[in-house]
Amino acid sequence: MGDNNKLTVYKNEMNTVPFKRFNSIEMDLFFSICTEMRDKGLQKIRYSFDELKAISRYKDKHRKRFIDDLDKTYSKMLELSIRDGDDMNFKRFVLFTGFEVNNNEEWVEVKTNPDFQNIINQISNEFTKFELQEFTNLKSSYSKTAFRLLKQFRQTGFWKIKVTEFRELLDVPASYPMNRMTQVVLNPIQAELSEYFEGLEIRKIKAKKSNRIEFFEFHFFREDDVSVDGKKTFRDDDGFYYEKDLEQFTEEEEKKAFPDPVKVPEKEKKSFFASLFGNKE
Repeated sequence: MGDNNKLTVYKNEMNTVPFKRFNSIEMDLFFSICTEMRDKGLQKIRYSFDELKAISRYKDKHRKRFIDDLDKTYSKMLELSIRDGDDMNFKRFVLFTGFEVNNNEEWVEVKTNPDFQNIINQISNEFTKFELQEFTNLKSSYSKTAFRLLKQFRQTGFWKIKVTEFRELLDVPASYPMNRMTQVVLNPIQAELSEYFEGLEIRKIKAKKSNRIEFFEFHFFREDDVSVDGKKTFRDDDGFYYEKDLEQFTEEEEKKAFPDPVKVPEKEKKSFFASLFGNKE
């Protein structure tokens, strides 16, 4: 997905973008900016320094360090391009079109390509504001990427991925042997994400005809399961939990309860969950 100096975003594959060379602080700044632009539906947004620091939980108090981190983050944001098409016929677009820092007035302004506001939404669509706080709490950049990826499987509690693809997505150096990857990548993920994915267990699966580890499996308790009586617990944008009856779901809640590719007609939902969870009446 691009060389080491260029990040390429393919439409409909936003959750599998390897944020190469982004460190932990730069990830916090990037996703904080994207989440705010998504929530406000803006193509241009201006933050005061204090506001952006608060949203991203930036802790360093030195002004020059903050400005340097902003500059580094935007340099990498500029490398994030969109490729639309096939191998022979395609077009490329830059997602971000402007970035201005004003030290005297203490603000930073970000602009995006107006034709690609939906890409901003895709980049940060797995985050509620509460989940962004969880994301910025994480110390390891590997844990941050794993957090985003595991959120896609919150309703299944299971993710299996080839080790080669895992290395690519998390930007793990190719020189790392398995014991080094376990120490530097998997152990921090296990330690940090167990708080957010209950029962998290990482399993190494060997290839059928060798002792080489071919897959990683991530197992954890599913989030927001629907009970046999048709009730489901959701979490709102502020991180608070609430319970809702199946027949009273909003359109957005329905999407969470019935993610693609499962399509269940309205009148069949009760029987669907009864069979899914083994309810015998």
